[in-house]
Amino acid sequence: MTMTKLPIGIQSFKEIRGDSWYYVDKTAFVERLASSGKYFFLSRPRRFGKSLFLDTLRQAFGGREELFKGLYIENRWDWSRRYSVIVISFGSGVVRTLEELRLSEKEVIRRYEERFALTLKAETIKDRFFELIERARYKFGAQVV
Repeated sequence: MTMTKLPIGIQSFKEIRGDSWYYVDKTAFVERLASSGKYFFLSRPRRFGKSLFLDTLRQAFGGREELFKGLYIENRWDWSRRYSVIVISFGSGVVRTLEELRLSEKEVIRRYEERFALTLKAETIKDRFFELIERARYKFGAQVV
């Protein structure tokens, strides 16, 4: 007899849906966020599923329909629309100084610049980020989420 496992510490929606893990379907919230409002601030205590939920959003906007079979959103989402998704995570380590944070921000933008084959002209991190979004949107003909 195979036991369904608890996905403790797993932040990948794809991994949870691909293996025999328990999953509490929160895809109704994906639909709700996508269809209402404009900006959201997700505030939850540590270890309460923020990263998993953001990865679920990423997979939905990326059009990964196969991962959503049997879930609330399966027949309520337009799977023909795909979006380029920019993921920025600072959860991979401790940042000790403001300079380390700035270097991390620059590296994240540089990687997407390379991935999307863009040459950004802006100088500040904020302006480079907005330019990245606008240029990626123009280049790929889809919204960047």
